[in-house]
Amino acid sequence: MHRPRPSHRNLPRRGVLTGALAGLAITAAACSEEEEPQPVDDGGIGAAEETPSSSPSPEPPRSITITHVGDTFPGSYPNQMPSDEGASFFSDVVDELTGDVVIANMEGALSTLEFDKCGGGTCIYFRLPGEYARVFADAGFDVLNLANNHGWDAGPDGAIETVEAVTAAGMELAGMKDEVTYVELDGLTVGIVGFAPYTFYTDVRDLDAVAALVAEAKSQADLVVATAHLGAEGSDQTHTPEGTETYYGEDRGDTRAFCRTCIDAGADLVVGHGPHVLRGMEIYNGKLIAYSLGNFGGGQKLFSTDGPLGVSGILKVTLSEDGVLESGMIVPTRMDHDNGYPLLDPDGQAIDAINGLAGDFGESGVTVDGDGTLIFPGV
Repeated sequence: MHRPRPSHRNLPRRGVLTGALAGLAITAAACSEEEEPQPVDDGGIGAAEETPSSSPSPEPPRSITITHVGDTFPGSYPNQMPSDEGASFFSDVVDELTGDVVIANMEGALSTLEFDKCGGGTCIYFRLPGEYARVFADAGFDVLNLANNHGWDAGPDGAIETVEAVTAAGMELAGMKDEVTYVELDGLTVGIVGFAPYTFYTDVRDLDAVAALVAEAKSQADLVVATAHLGAEGSDQTHTPEGTETYYGEDRGDTRAFCRTCIDAGADLVVGHGPHVLRGMEIYNGKLIAYSLGNFGGGQKLFSTDGPLGVSGILKVTLSEDGVLESGMIVPTRMDHDNGYPLLDPDGQAIDAINGLAGDFGESGVTVDGDGTLIFPGV
């Protein structure tokens, strides 16, 4: 049995909130104009001795855990459908899919609409019927990110069907162009923004648009998580380069500049996916950037499981409600070589991988203890 889900709602923009506060101020002013009560004769009895009021101690900031996994999809319509309708896809890892907000990069569309995304060329499509949203919901996910190179595999109408399928299953979809997804946790709000290097999403290459959307999220939310499809792909792409990355001639943007722009604009955590391999992590201005979480699960062998392509992890990051990075850990996983399903990895390959890549970021590189605890330099 899973925990009760957080509530999801669109918050009013700041102008609406300001109007509401103005109304409260008018009411308070009206009350202050009422006739003051007259003193009462106490019959000569002295007034009760005043005692200093004791103010309650301020509550310590709440802690919120964000859990995120990388590229994930249970199968593909029509030739790579799960034999059990996806019921066992997350079964080995479900006990670790816990947190206040649990997010996956959903590497495909929940629609079977036909769409020519390559202009007549040869493309790989990842699509499943809408009812497969329940596979994610039953595993405990709260938010699915659509902004990647397969989220549009059923076209714009398919994206709408994907939104409908995800929300009908009780989750939220992040990554629609120029939109912020808000999740409310007992009065504390988390904003999730999704990005990818394509014009039908908020484009990672347009840093002004990236900064504006993150700032909009921060104006309405206590915490902001940016999740993005970033970088070149393949087993030889574990390092995070300086400057622009390309893949088969496609401009994938400046990965480091994008992530740092998100932090500068107000993001409290940035998580990348897209290279299909784990990349390193760094601390930038006191915030965590995980540059790629790799392939978490591709059912029916959608993704290669060879070498670093089969290694991933469940990222868990705990933040205070005012954005202070408190702790983090990586739960090592790998994909099953027979069917691509995610499995817990007792060998801890993800730990070794992240430690081996920390040098990409010099003194700001994040390392990992043997138990999966993230070690944050300078925090």
